[in-house]
Amino acid sequence: MKKGLVPKNHKLAKRSVSVLLLLVLVAGISAAFIILRNDARDEYDRKVREKERLIRLKAQEEVRSEEIEQYRAYVKTRGYMEEVAREVLGLVYKDEILFRADDGTGVTPTATPTEKPKE
Repeated sequence: MKKGLVPKNHKLAKRSVSVLLLLVLVAGISAAFIILRNDARDEYDRKVREKERLIRLKAQEEVRSEEIEQYRAYVKTRGYMEEVAREVLGLVYKDEILFRADDGTGVTPTATPTEKPKE
């Protein structure tokens, strides 16, 4: 052999190692890319689900807000005031007659005056 020349087999082995190293490097980068892509997809799906949940909650709150506004308007009506006066305070109109059960034996009319009788 002449000095300074590299045998053919040695060049081929060096080239094979280089190609193998390159393939391993490409495979590693591809695997990292796929893992990161899957993580990003999972994160995206999680955010989409969260967004849908928040949209549903917003719609529910808008409905509830509308109900509260309707109730607020109802509270200001005469009908609501009468309802509270009757149920909570037990008030009646002057000419109104109440019917109450008398020990379960029947219904008897009783007048509930709101004014003092004139003497």
